[in-house]
Amino acid sequence: MIYYFSIAFALSLLVALGLALTTRWHSRFSADMSGSGPQKIHTGIVPRVGGVAVFAGFAVAFVVGGRLLGLSGEPVLWLLFALTVSFAAGLYEDLSKNFGPLARLLATFVSAGIAYQWCGASLTRFDIAPIDAVLAAFPPLAFLVTVFCVGAIAHAYNLSDGLNGLLAGLGLVACLGITLVAWQYSDSYLLLASMTLGGAIVGFGLLNFPRSYLFSGDGGAYLVGTAVAILSILLIQRHVEISPWLPFCLVLYPFTDTTCAIIRRKLNRVPISAPDAEHLHTLLAKRMTARFGRRGANVASVLIVGTAGAFMWLAATFHTQRGVLVALAVAYFVSYALAYRFSMSAAGVTLSLRSRGAGK
Repeated sequence: MIYYFSIAFALSLLVALGLALTTRWHSRFSADMSGSGPQKIHTGIVPRVGGVAVFAGFAVAFVVGGRLLGLSGEPVLWLLFALTVSFAAGLYEDLSKNFGPLARLLATFVSAGIAYQWCGASLTRFDIAPIDAVLAAFPPLAFLVTVFCVGAIAHAYNLSDGLNGLLAGLGLVACLGITLVAWQYSDSYLLLASMTLGGAIVGFGLLNFPRSYLFSGDGGAYLVGTAVAILSILLIQRHVEISPWLPFCLVLYPFTDTTCAIIRRKLNRVPISAPDAEHLHTLLAKRMTARFGRRGANVASVLIVGTAGAFMWLAATFHTQRGVLVALAVAYFVSYALAYRFSMSAAGVTLSLRSRGAGK
């Protein structure tokens, strides 16, 4: 599997380098300008089409690996097709700036529907007896729950794409968690998918952290978020020993931050899709910048990804134990609340980053 990881990494890196080196030729379509939104804290002009590199590396390595490993009985092409829908919707927004959040969310629903029908990605259990009984009795409801969860997590990853290396780090952490558990069950299909996606993320990530020459854009965020959601569902669907709380523990930061953003915007009576500068990663970046200077945003990204990585390792270790996984989720919610309160004290700090900065 390392071989296919390497293919994904190398191809993603090459495409990312090509995109970064040719910025002046496509920046009028692909660039993200500093100050273009309240959540933007980077400076300079940076292309937001890094998702192209991730998709290219993953797609080639995944298809080649599926053929060489003899996975003809597995839905390799169907999974790729499902992810292509979300990626294409996000990329269209990156280039046109005119494809709204509802349309992109609907695209993730289509991706989830394809994966449900042709990949077997069906969320039918939560280890809560009454809910599991209802889902078993009404398959259409299981379909709706699956589609909603995939769309929600994909959108959450997009909202979490706000600092250099943050999306790449969170995506890589989730891929590593899936890889660790799939390896224990000798699931070659999920191993290949998670490792090639992880390799592609690393290749792009080298040009996104610590200095950003390329942003993932909505294409990259929706690709990674949709892939993590679908692969996590497939993991618990194919191996009933695994608790359905594991996928939840692999996406704790995107889920928690997005849930808080929705609540915050509802309380402020603004549309839930309206961007703001009050995500934890934005506030923490301001706090860390006040302390460490222009490196502060990167410090914030490392702290968030590092914490997610620690919780991922514990979740993967205890992936069959619902009680432990629920306790981990509760512990994360508490730590998030404390970190948010800590970061709020820096809300009045002026953020000044002279590098090519952090953010989408």
